Amino acid sequence: MRYIVRHVLTGAGPLSQDEAAGAYALFRQEKAFDPRALPVEEPLAITESEDEAIEPLALTSISQVVGVNALVEGGVIEPHAGLTILFGENGTGKTGYSRIFKALAASRTVDVILGDIEAATPKPQSALITYTLGSDAKTYTWTGNQGVAPFTRMSIFDSPSVSFHVDDDLEYVYVPAALALFNHVIAGIKSVQATIDQAVTELRATATGLVSRFPRAASVYPLIETLGASTDLEHLRSMADTSPDVDARTGDLRRTVAALEADTISAEIKIQQRLESILTQASLAATTIADLNVDAYTRERDTLRTLQEDYRTFRTALFEAADLPAEPDDTWSAFIVAGESYQAHLVAEGAHDADRCLYCRQPLSEAARELIGKYSEYLEDKITADITASTTRLKALTAPVTGTQASDAAAFAAEYSESTITSATDTDTGAGGSGDAGGSEDKPAFHVELDRTLSTLTQLTELLSNTSEVSGTLTEHAASDAETLRSALGATSERLAELRSQAETRSETLMAKKKELVELEAAAELGRSWSLIDAQVSDAKQADRLTLLAKPMPGLLRAVTGLAKTASDQMINESFDALFTEECAVLRAPTLNIEFVGRQGRAQRRKVLTGKHKPSSVLSEGEQKVLAMADFLAEARLAGITAPVIFDDPVSSLDHRRINEVAQRVTLLAETTQVIVFTHDIFFASTLLSLMESSKRCAYFQITDEDGKGKVTRATGPRWDSLNNIKKNINETIQAATGQDGDARAALVRTGYDWIRAWCEVFTETELLQGVTQRYQPNVRMTNLSKIKAEALPEAIETVNRVFEEACRYIDGHSQPLPALGVSPTLAGLEAHWAELTTARSTYLNAGS
Repeated sequence: MRYIVRHVLTGAGPLSQDEAAGAYALFRQEKAFDPRALPVEEPLAITESEDEAIEPLALTSISQVVGVNALVEGGVIEPHAGLTILFGENGTGKTGYSRIFKALAASRTVDVILGDIEAATPKPQSALITYTLGSDAKTYTWTGNQGVAPFTRMSIFDSPSVSFHVDDDLEYVYVPAALALFNHVIAGIKSVQATIDQAVTELRATATGLVSRFPRAASVYPLIETLGASTDLEHLRSMADTSPDVDARTGDLRRTVAALEADTISAEIKIQQRLESILTQASLAATTIADLNVDAYTRERDTLRTLQEDYRTFRTALFEAADLPAEPDDTWSAFIVAGESYQAHLVAEGAHDADRCLYCRQPLSEAARELIGKYSEYLEDKITADITASTTRLKALTAPVTGTQASDAAAFAAEYSESTITSATDTDTGAGGSGDAGGSEDKPAFHVELDRTLSTLTQLTELLSNTSEVSGTLTEHAASDAETLRSALGATSERLAELRSQAETRSETLMAKKKELVELEAAAELGRSWSLIDAQVSDAKQADRLTLLAKPMPGLLRAVTGLAKTASDQMINESFDALFTEECAVLRAPTLNIEFVGRQGRAQRRKVLTGKHKPSSVLSEGEQKVLAMADFLAEARLAGITAPVIFDDPVSSLDHRRINEVAQRVTLLAETTQVIVFTHDIFFASTLLSLMESSKRCAYFQITDEDGKGKVTRATGPRWDSLNNIKKNINETIQAATGQDGDARAALVRTGYDWIRAWCEVFTETELLQGVTQRYQPNVRMTNLSKIKAEALPEAIETVNRVFEEACRYIDGHSQPLPALGVSPTLAGLEAHWAELTTARSTYLNAGS
C-alpha cells in the first residue's frame, strides 16, 4: 500500500505498467512467495505541493467550415475575449456551428454531425480552429473528431442538457487533481488484486494432462484426479515405483495378461474333449477286438454250419413226398413259422378250428392233415432248436465287435489322412517339405494303433456279419493297440482335467493379473511424472495462499473509497453546494435539496424536491431551465473556469423577467470568461448588448440564410441604431450632396432628411427620455426616470418635433398632398435643420451642469 500511494503521489497520476508490476512483485516478496530483493517501503512522509497550474484556453476564430450540415463555406467567426453573440432566426444554420463546439468538447449532448443531405456527394467534415493556450497561439484542423484536448475543458449548456442537470445523477465533469489521486490508488490496488486473481486462475488451470496418464482403475487415480493443496505428497510418493526393472516387469505382466485374454484354454479344452472321445471309441474298439475269441467263434461257426446242413437234409427228406410247389427253403420255413404263430394266436382267442385250414378256412382232407402233421414235426425238430442256440451263441461272440461305434475316430483319422495327402501333393508340386514330414507333423502319436484298430474293426465287422472265417493274425495286435490307446486316453483325460481346472481359475487369474498390471503401470507413471505432480501441488498451495492473502483487498478498497468519499464531500460536494445555492439565488431558481450519492470514490449529485420527487415532475419548463443553468454554472465554476463557456439557446421557455436575469448572469460571467451565446431571441440579444455597452467586451455576429445557411456577418446588433451611427450617415450624406447637382443632389437631400428623422427618434428614445422605454426591451426602466431633465425638455421638444415634421414632408416613406409635392428640400435647408438639432442636443445635455 505504501508503495502504491508513494508512486501515485510522486507521479501525481496513475501507476505505470512497470510500477503496477512492481507493486505485485513487492506483494509476492512480502508474503514469501519469492526471495526478498526489493527494499523495505519506509513510512510515507507528508509533502506540500502547489496546485496544478492550468493554462487558460480562448477561441480566436473558427473558419473554413466544410461538410457540416448545409453550412455555406467561407463563414468566419472571431469570438471576443468577453462575450460573443451569434444571433439568427430558426433554421439559419446556427446549430451547425454549435455542433462543432459540442464535438470538440465531447459534451454530454454531443450530436452526430451530418453533411449536406441534399448534396450528391457529401464532403468530408473539417474546420480550422485558432485558439490561444496561455500565451501561445495555436491552430487545430478539426475533421469530425470528438473530445479533443484542450477543447474538452469548454463548458456547454443547451436545451437537451436540461434533463441531465435537473433529474440525472451526474458525475462532475471536473475532478480536482488531489481527489483523482484516490482513484489512482484504488486503481493500483485493483491492479494488484487483478494480477493475484489472474495468477490464481493460471495456477489452478495448469493443463498438465496428468489424469490422462493414469488408468482409471488404479488406486492412485482418485488422488491424481483431486491433486491440490491438501494432497499428501509423502503418501503419494510411497505409491510410486522407481526401480530400474519396472519397465521389464511391466512388459512381462502385459504378456501374461495378453495370453490370459486370448483364452486359448477353451479352444484347447474342445480339442482335448474331442480327442478324449475319439480315444475312448478307439480304445474300446481295440479292447473289444482283443477280447474276441477267434477259436470259439470258429468252432461255433463250424457247429452252426453243420446244424444248418443237417437241417436242410432233414427238411428235404421230410417233405420230399409232400408235393410242395418248390424246394423247402428259408422263405418256406418262414411261412411255416408264421402259420404256427397265427395258430397260437387263434388258440389264445378261442377261435382255432383244427378241422379247417388256417388260411382258406376249407375243411382239411386227410392228405392235408398229414401235411400239417409234418409241419408240426418239422417245427418241433431238435435240429431247429440247436440251430437257434448256436446262432445265439455265435451272435453273443460277434455282437461286441459288430456293435462297436467308431465313427468319430474314423472321421479324425480321415482328417489327418487328408492332411498327409495334401502335404504329399504339395511336395510333388514343389510347395515345400516332404510328404512324410508334413504328415508326421499332423498325425497324433497313436496314429498307427488307431489306424490299425479302425482297419481291423472294419474288416472284422464285415467278416463277422457274413459269418466268414476270421484269421487269428487279424486280431493279434489288438491287445497292444488297446493298451497304447488306453494310455493315450489316460494322458488326454489328465490333460483335459488340468485344462478344466485352469479354465475355472482363468477369469480370476486374469482379473488379478490385470489389477496387478494396472497398479504397476500407475506406480511406474507416478515415478515418471513426479516432477509435474509436485509442481501442480505446489501451484495449488500457492493459489490457496494467494486467495487467502487477497481477502483483505476488498477491505482496503472500501477504506480508500471511504476516504475518497470524505475528500469528495469536503473538496467538491460542499463547494458545489455553496456555488449552486449562489447561482440559484442569482437566477431565482426554485429551492430544492441536493443529495451527494457518490460510490467507489466517484462524486455524484442528485436534486430532489420534498417527498423525493424528481424536479421535472413538479417544476415548469422555465423553472427547470434556470435550475439546470444554476447547476451548470456551479459545476463550471467548481473547476475554476479556464476555458470558454458556451450557451446554446439558453432562454427558450423563459419569460421576459427571467431573460433579463439570465442576461445579467451571462454578462457578469463574460467580464472574466470568454462566453459564446447562440440565440434567436432578439430581446435576449439586445439585453446582452445593452448590458455590455459600457465595457465594450462584446462581439455580435448575424447568421442568416440569405446566401445559404450559416452565412456569417459581423454587425453591431440586431438593427439597433445609435446616435453616433446616424450622425455619421447624416454627415456623409451632406458631404455627398455637396458634390452633386440636380436630381442626384435632391435624392441625397431626401436621404439626409430620412436619416434626420431616424436621429430624432433615437435622440428622443435614448437621451431626452434617458432610455426609460426602448425598442427591443421588455421592460420600462423606471430607475432612469429621474435622469430626465424636465426643465430643458420644452425647448428641445419644440426643436426636435418641428424638424421631425419637416423631415417627414421630404422622405419617401410618407405620402404628401399634391401642393406639398412641388416643394423640394434644399441642401441648405438640410444643413440648417441638422445644425438646429445638433445645437438642441448640446443645449439639453448641458442643461443643469
